[in-house]
This record gives sequence, structure tokens and C-alpha cells, in this order.
Amino acid sequence: MAHADVDPAEPPRRRVGAVVLVRDPAGAVLMVKPRYKRGWILPGGGAHEGEPITHAAARELCEETGLVLPLTHLIALDQVPASEDGTSAEGINVVIDGGILTAAQAADVTVPTAAAHELAATAWVPLQHLAAHTEPYQERRIRAAVHATDHGNELPLLLLGERTDRARPKSPE
Repeated sequence: MAHADVDPAEPPRRRVGAVVLVRDPAGAVLMVKPRYKRGWILPGGGAHEGEPITHAAARELCEETGLVLPLTHLIALDQVPASEDGTSAEGINVVIDGGILTAAQAADVTVPTAAAHELAATAWVPLQHLAAHTEPYQERRIRAAVHATDHGNELPLLLLGERTDRARPKSPE
């Protein structure tokens, strides 16, 4: 959910974000550069009311990068307090494993035309360069998620106790 979708006069009481960790064969992390805030972030966004987290993650990943990937496992859960200025609600960000792309797949990732108003660019950021691209809390979130995937610490995403399948959103272009 683009921040433009949120009414600043009546923000939600709690935001549920669904972001996706995708890596290239060298281990670099796929990041997007939003036009509405500083730094680079993982692709993803807010789940709409009643939308399953996996669907939100798949929708946002597709909208922001054109990628349609199997999203079946949670790798980190990050609680974020409300902003002091009241412009952002308290939130829970679910980090989902998007896997490792082939070199050819990674080379083809770009911001789809439909998302160019929200995102300036995509980049593959090596772990040793995260601090130069992200806010400190984003770097900590990404490092925790990478550690979880590297050590097999993934949890299945469930909906009413059943494993969720990946959503196949329509291509944004």
C-alpha cells in the first residue's frame, strides 16, 4: 500500500506491512528506493483490510518489481512504534522469504512503469553496503531476515491454520 493510500487525518490504528527479502546469487539484497522517504527499503507495503499477508506481499512485490515468486515462509517479524509526529501508525512488518533469483532473473529486475510515481529505482545491495543505503532499523531487519534464511529458521505462513499458497497477481504493465 502506497503511503498515498493512507488518509493522514485518519491513519489506521495499526498497520500490517508485508515486505519480501529477495537475493541474487551473490547474496545481494533487492532494495527499492521510494520517492516519499529517505533511504532504500525491501520491496513490499501495507496489507489492505482483510487481505492475507501472502497476497499483500505478492501484490506489492509484483507492483514494485514485476516479480512473481513463491512466498510461503515468514523469516522475521518486526514491530514498529507509531511515529512521534503522528503521521505513521504503529505497525507490524512481516518479512517473507522471496528466495534467491538466478543471475538472469536478477538482471531483469526494474521498477515497472506503473510504479515509477512511487519508486525511483531498484538495486542489488551487498550486505556489507547495507548501512550506506538504509536506515539503521532497516539494516537490522534485513540482517535478521538473512540470518534466518541462512540458518533455516523459517516459519510457514498460515491462514486459519492452513499453509498459504503464493498469490499470482496480474503484472502491473
